[in-house]
Amino acid sequence: MNNLIVTPGYASQFNCIGAACEDSCCHDWTIIFDKKSYKNTLNHPKLASLAKEAFIETKTDANQWAQIKLNANGTCPFVNEQQLCAIHAAAGETALSHTCKTYPRINNVIATTKYESLSLSCPEAARLVLFDANAFQFEAKSGGAKRPTAANPAWLEKTYDYSLDLLINMGVDWQQALMAIGLLVKVSDQVRQNALPIAQIDQRFEQLILLAQTKEIAAQYQKIPYTPQPQTHAFVSIHDQLCKLHSRSLKPRFTSLNDAIGLLCNEGNQYQIDHLNKAWEEKALPALSNYQDLFDRYILYSLYHEHFPMSHSQQPWMAFRLLVIDCFMIRCYLSAMAFKNNGLTESDIVLCFQLYSVVRQHKAKFAEGINQTLQECGIDSIPAAISLLKTS
Repeated sequence: MNNLIVTPGYASQFNCIGAACEDSCCHDWTIIFDKKSYKNTLNHPKLASLAKEAFIETKTDANQWAQIKLNANGTCPFVNEQQLCAIHAAAGETALSHTCKTYPRINNVIATTKYESLSLSCPEAARLVLFDANAFQFEAKSGGAKRPTAANPAWLEKTYDYSLDLLINMGVDWQQALMAIGLLVKVSDQVRQNALPIAQIDQRFEQLILLAQTKEIAAQYQKIPYTPQPQTHAFVSIHDQLCKLHSRSLKPRFTSLNDAIGLLCNEGNQYQIDHLNKAWEEKALPALSNYQDLFDRYILYSLYHEHFPMSHSQQPWMAFRLLVIDCFMIRCYLSAMAFKNNGLTESDIVLCFQLYSVVRQHKAKFAEGINQTLQECGIDSIPAAISLLKTS
């Protein structure tokens, strides 16, 4: 069917929790105002005085006409004593800039279909995706895109549909499901390059389902070796990039994560991947016994949110590697927090996913750095990528 709006439960149920948010988007974010919203705010009798000091005119284009000048604490000057937005209070939601009006909502338009989602850089969005019982109840209704885009190639759409199917219906754990998706992607990449006919994607999918039923997927996963040296290099490099690019790296919330990681360093203050992996086995996994679908949820969200393996370059292998490294890094963060706190609360879990997503989903430079790191580590095959997920 065409001209649809597809909405997952986590998007339809989302409501900003305002002052109750533990990492408000009114702090430390680049907040852009379009020309109309900027002029309206500047001319509003209750906002004009503050607006004269709160904006920096950029005039890049009509959609990026001005930028909020954050105060010394990194807070938007329109945040009032109740930690709510003064523009919203004085003039209503329609007066907000496009940035403030829409975040964390994101629409992905493919042909005439609009796929609605949320960014996990918002703590409340992360909470819904990771824990809400109806998060992945999808609704499709008519409406579609006002400005249709080009349709995706058939190989990409097949890979997207089959990747979702492999994750949901194979009956294996999330690491093995990722390996199966990687094996599918390998064929898809060859189809993309016209080295194989598109029917090979269908055949590979059917083979993978059969391999899961015969336990061969599990056997192949077990044969992949544990590789602490590439894991160490990948973690050290990528976490260093995260710290440098994160807009809140000096704030208490991020510092709490950094402190947790520091507890697992050796005497030379070097990160110890063996210690992180041991913490995963001994501290994090027991604490996650009531959240056994945590990574299944995250991967399902990622597949849908990115329309996997769609990317600007449409290179499925790169999209797959990024998904694996996302899971690897978040697992390491959960391990560190579990070690520090002798367990994990829902707040700890949200913190790990959300803080990582602040950079991962908003800084294209970060994804480029990850790909460079993986090249340095020799992560150039499915087994090499999946070895990052082994903890022993």
